Amino acid sequence: MRRRLLVAFIGLVLCSLAITWTGIRLMSGIQANDLAQRQTAGQATAVAAAFNEGPSAVGQQVGRPERLDRIRRSLGLRRIGIVLVPEDAGIPIRILAPVPSAIDLDRLRSPALASGTTLSGVDEGSAWAIAAMNPGQDAPLLVVLVSRQVTDPLGPAVDWVLAAGLVAIAVAVVAALRLSTVLARPLVEATGAALRIAGGDLDTRLPEPPASRTDEVADLARALNSMVEGLDRSRGLERQFLLSVSHDLRTPLTSIRGYAEAMADGTMHDPRRAGAIILSESQRLDRLVSDLLNLARLDARRFTLDLRPSDIAVVTTDVVDGFIPAALESGISLGSSTPDHRVTAIVDVDRWAQVIANLVENGLRYANSRLDVDLTDTATGIQLRVVDDGPGIPADDLPHVFERLYASKRRPDVRESGSGLGLAIVRELVQAMGGSVWAESEPGGGASLVVQLPGVESSDAEE
Repeated sequence: MRRRLLVAFIGLVLCSLAITWTGIRLMSGIQANDLAQRQTAGQATAVAAAFNEGPSAVGQQVGRPERLDRIRRSLGLRRIGIVLVPEDAGIPIRILAPVPSAIDLDRLRSPALASGTTLSGVDEGSAWAIAAMNPGQDAPLLVVLVSRQVTDPLGPAVDWVLAAGLVAIAVAVVAALRLSTVLARPLVEATGAALRIAGGDLDTRLPEPPASRTDEVADLARALNSMVEGLDRSRGLERQFLLSVSHDLRTPLTSIRGYAEAMADGTMHDPRRAGAIILSESQRLDRLVSDLLNLARLDARRFTLDLRPSDIAVVTTDVVDGFIPAALESGISLGSSTPDHRVTAIVDVDRWAQVIANLVENGLRYANSRLDVDLTDTATGIQLRVVDDGPGIPADDLPHVFERLYASKRRPDVRESGSGLGLAIVRELVQAMGGSVWAESEPGGGASLVVQLPGVESSDAEE
């Protein structure tokens, strides 16, 4: 980055200097040519007026070399030529004093010259002018021709311009090095932080930029800090999950092992009771393993959904009714409410039944005396609410209830809490069916777990 900035700055300065220098040269050249042309024309007119003594004096005064040379030096001219142009175009032009090489003799036949107009121009770095000494007379036209070198308008300034260019390049190098260091420093720090994070140091943080900063470097620092905070939280949740799962695995295994050893030692006096406990604990292990496998499949997207328009009201009622015996055994009143009409949604019926079952199981673990399952069909879609009268959910837990590896701070006192994976499975399945889930709670007023599904157009519903 530093090298690119340095090259870019120097290139920008060089381009600017080249463009500026080219513009200066062009403009000064145009102005110099125009000034030299005007000066030469004025001098030609002045020389013609000074020599305007008539053709009879040509041979005696006008053409004298020493006088021409004196006038040339005093006016700073390169050369002064004098020509006699006969009125008859067939008679050759008579050169009385050497003609400047920059002047084309064909111009001497111009009618404008005979009428008193001074001709001038610039050719090959020389300004020239032609003026008649005796315009409008019935005699051969006596013409003075002068030329001068067009001087470089910049002159010594060229050296100063070059010196200024070198200074500008030096300043650009220093500025580029300084700017590249300032710009690269946060990137270097971010790179070092990212490497430390990759090495497992999740305590690494970049200085938090002020809220008023909205540039890309500030956004990078915020994103990196947010990322490492998420990684740190995920690692903590993973440890918490592993502890929870290991406990959930160890508890039934301990029971199974204890009763199995008692049966093997012959100290178990009630084999039927021991067998029932071993069966119950093995079923509990089976549910835990099944939840883990389901989450693994959902993570790898290795599950298929048979999505089709279905009446989910019937499915919801059937699943809830299946939990009534377990609810009565726990002393909980379980009720359901669905619309009288058909409620059609595009779902996988088996997966929808699994969603209902997981939500009801979770509600039964936390409800004190009542659990309600309400299905409504609104203009914005289909909504399922599972409402318990338990201890509620802390505000800090609400955004994370459906996250995998997350254990809520509220825990059931008596009933088994399970693996804690059921709600994570609910979220994955609902999102796969195009819906969304969230949790609501009032402090001390129970909790509501909400599932929202998109509605179905009548043309898509089952006949």
